[in-house]
Amino acid sequence: MRIGTVFLVLTIASIAGAAVAQEGNCTQIDDSSRPDCPSAIAFFHRFQSALQSKDHQTIAAMVNYPVLTSINHKRVRIRNQQQLLAHFDDIFDAGVRCSILNATEKDVWGNWQGFTVGAGAVWFDGIIPQGERPDTKAPDYWTKYPFKIQTINNDAEYPCNHT
Repeated sequence: MRIGTVFLVLTIASIAGAAVAQEGNCTQIDDSSRPDCPSAIAFFHRFQSALQSKDHQTIAAMVNYPVLTSINHKRVRIRNQQQLLAHFDDIFDAGVRCSILNATEKDVWGNWQGFTVGAGAVWFDGIIPQGERPDTKAPDYWTKYPFKIQTINNDAEYPCNHT
């Protein structure tokens, strides 16, 4: 994973997510914008589309395992696609779904920890294979690694106007 394994505390994600949900730095480019913003926006659109069409298999394939989330208000690591699919509605609960489905590409925001959207409901980033030593100066560094969901913060309240 880029810059090590990132596990976010729900309260930090909610506070940070609420602040950035209003102004993503991928469509409003500034000094903090990452060069891989276009790839992050494309990933967000694929994820949002899969969530809209209730394509659980595609979403499960978009996750980097193990993934940190909550089930019944307890932090758990989901080890594989089968485990995620067995708990899909608990993991991608109504708040997370609403937050993602109502987000736009203007809400995509990234920093050294990865990208988030939906007030911190999910975090994703380009995943570097274990054992690989990437060359950060290589021309393909920002496009070489596929994006995957790293954290699903489903145990928080997300302001949502729709279900």
